[in-house]
Amino acid sequence: MRSLVFLAGRTLGRNRVRSALVLLGLAVTGALLLDMTMLAHGLETSLGTVLGRIGFAIRVLPKGSLPFAGEEEIPGADGLAAAIARQPGVAAAVPVAATNIYVEHGGTRFPSFVLAVPHGGTGGYALLEGKDLPGASRPAGGMPAAVINPIMARRDGVRVGDTVVLSAVPARGLAPLAAPRAFRVTGIADFYVDLAAQRSISIATADLRALQGRPAGAASMILVRLNDPARTGPLTRWIAAQDPRVDALSNADFLARLATRLTYFTQFSLILGSLSVAVSFLLITAIVTLSVAERLGEIAMLRAIGFTRARIAALVVLEGTALGMASLPGTFVLGLVIARYLDAILRQAPGLPVDLHFFVLTSSAAARTIALLTATGAVAGLYPAALASRTAVAATLHAEVQS
Repeated sequence: MRSLVFLAGRTLGRNRVRSALVLLGLAVTGALLLDMTMLAHGLETSLGTVLGRIGFAIRVLPKGSLPFAGEEEIPGADGLAAAIARQPGVAAAVPVAATNIYVEHGGTRFPSFVLAVPHGGTGGYALLEGKDLPGASRPAGGMPAAVINPIMARRDGVRVGDTVVLSAVPARGLAPLAAPRAFRVTGIADFYVDLAAQRSISIATADLRALQGRPAGAASMILVRLNDPARTGPLTRWIAAQDPRVDALSNADFLARLATRLTYFTQFSLILGSLSVAVSFLLITAIVTLSVAERLGEIAMLRAIGFTRARIAALVVLEGTALGMASLPGTFVLGLVIARYLDAILRQAPGLPVDLHFFVLTSSAAARTIALLTATGAVAGLYPAALASRTAVAATLHAEVQS
């Protein structure tokens, strides 16, 4: 085996300029393969990281929906959340409501996403500055509290301690019909899945219901945090049995449902990834076949001194495999650079949360790329290996002597 490795290395190093150009071409096609492998499951992986950071193990949604995908609500969500909270292993069950609302500050009115939670300390966002909403025992009277995201603070100049007016209608002239209400900004927080340019504000659920005339007890989603991760499966089944109008999804279930909405990316990456493998195969096949044609005399001499047909074939296949493996450093460097710029372009699309990425390098994506390029090199070496193993020893040596 050592002799085969030595001979394969000598062959690739014989024409360094040609080998360098071939490796550059393979790095380009390999970079495309790596990027498509990253794209196939990039959003799912990125969202999985975000979900892990948030810390809720189960999401209870209106049946067949995704979080905040529409105005659907869970009737009786408060009661269902209370029943869930009483189950073994449950640390918290938080019903949250979400919709769009209009915020007025400094004479300017602008739209905002509003996340309503029962009280402060629910973990629906991460406080960055100031104070959270009041706890479960809210003080009577006074102006209700609100927590905003950094985008609203930066773009609209809203600061902790300012007063904002919330309304369900866009125009000031219609405000009397929608019972606008003033809120005191007590804090600035990171809302985990904010869109890139989205203003967000959080208020108490009771305040949102009063502001929009919503029915008591309904919510957009219930977030469940567990003390015992082993309880995830049994609890999701228990919740589904309690109310057939809801879906109880673990993080894995949620990502699987999201994957059904992202088949476009999977199909797109499969097509382009297959093309990159095909181009790599043709490039390696062509260069190894050319190399074999140039070395027929050398191959005949190896056969004459005792190399079997199988060893000659193995030598040529090893050359193809070595080309695939030698292209890997360039593949990863070029692929990661290209992915960075492509990801920046795609993330400019509207409606995309700031923490999500399209291209995510994972160990499985890297292993798949390495395996595909190595296997492509080996398979590409089969045809020239067959040609080399069938070399006529006597006739080839005679032709070499005559030349």
